[in-house]
Amino acid sequence: MEFNESIVQSLENNIILVTGATGYLAKLFVEKLLRVQPNVKHLFLLLRAADASSPTQRLNKDKNMVLGSILFISGKVTPIFGDVSLENLGIEDSDLEKKMHKEIYLVANFAATTNFNERYDVALAVNTMGAKHVLKFAEKCENLEMILHVSTEMSGVILEKPPSQILKKSSKFLDIIEEEKKLMQQRLDGLKAEQVSKKQETAAMKELGLERIIIGPHLKTNFPVVIVRPTTVTGTYREPFPGWIEGFNALDPMVINVGKGQLPCFLGDYESLFDIIPGDMVLNARIVAIVNAKANNHIYSDSDDGLIYHISSSAHREPTTLVRLLEYAYDYFCKNPLMGRDIGEIVKPVFFPTMSSFQEHVHNNYMVNMKEDILQLAKRLAEIYEPYILFKGVFSTSATDQLRLRTTAYYGPGEVDIFDFDPRQIDWEDYMMNIHIPGLVNYVVQPHVGYISKL
Repeated sequence: MEFNESIVQSLENNIILVTGATGYLAKLFVEKLLRVQPNVKHLFLLLRAADASSPTQRLNKDKNMVLGSILFISGKVTPIFGDVSLENLGIEDSDLEKKMHKEIYLVANFAATTNFNERYDVALAVNTMGAKHVLKFAEKCENLEMILHVSTEMSGVILEKPPSQILKKSSKFLDIIEEEKKLMQQRLDGLKAEQVSKKQETAAMKELGLERIIIGPHLKTNFPVVIVRPTTVTGTYREPFPGWIEGFNALDPMVINVGKGQLPCFLGDYESLFDIIPGDMVLNARIVAIVNAKANNHIYSDSDDGLIYHISSSAHREPTTLVRLLEYAYDYFCKNPLMGRDIGEIVKPVFFPTMSSFQEHVHNNYMVNMKEDILQLAKRLAEIYEPYILFKGVFSTSATDQLRLRTTAYYGPGEVDIFDFDPRQIDWEDYMMNIHIPGLVNYVVQPHVGYISKL
């Protein structure tokens, strides 16, 4: 394999559709593209308006954090109101739609809900039907060169298998999706007929979500496809600056609860890995994967074993565990305590290796002193996170490792550094104590009233 241009050069003059544009990883993607390759031709940013405001107004609300003024270079960006859960991405402007179908070279799908406790109707609409709608839209793009789909590695598939192998026993997969939609709608109609409250409806739909597991739509296309599947994404390691993060990811509520003195016990042991990976490393791997696929004209086929890239640190020389990560959190907040209305005494969490031992401890020690709603929430969180917290497997990263080796072999050290995605260099204690937790406090916790650091 020979490359005629650098990674940065290969990004020049691209016209890209980015879905989920106000999400954390999508922002990192857009910011880096415009920073390292200002000659990107144009970006269409698809985002949902939270209210009646225009997509431009919503983008303006978000620009101050990491996109900054670079995002608003004249003529570079077109924000678009849309929704991946809708046919045709919810785009109603026919002239704009024609323009996009004619001009777009690359579709980067970042739209997803990563909430483990999401309503099933929402998760199905966004994560499953949304992927299908993005693919259908991409197929109409006349000059499409590539589609990048971002999934999650936490859904249980450990090996890097293409969808054809995962779904080889389900030849009528789209029929399965339709059946799931019918099941979801029947449950929703039943709840409405019972005239339950909105809170009860949401609880019931979340419960349904825990019962159902759906793998995304079967992709069979005549253009290059890259599927990138990160584990738990955490704050940036280096770029655009260390520790930047937006919102709580899977690890963070537990970290902050340690700082608030509200996590005296939880599930976990020193053998249960909790795989985390910094957001900028995820992003760099995605960009390099795109360039690699373009260079190889990486058309999807049923025998293709290099389609999916796991972005993971569990093959790290010293893989992380939840117990160790939360011990770092305890050490950090002992030195840098939070202050606020609901901040209690910081205690070092006691961990239990099984759900039964955890439930027994909670029942024996907290039933009297804890409010019923708080107790039920703690139990439910443990149930939701149990498969991930007590997970003892190691994710295969063979395709990503090969991609890293090819990058080192074919590009200069400068570009290898610019697009670094090697987690083996990370000292996890230093990262948690000096990068991730400070970033979490500065960019997520402190902006909310009532939480400040004593320092």
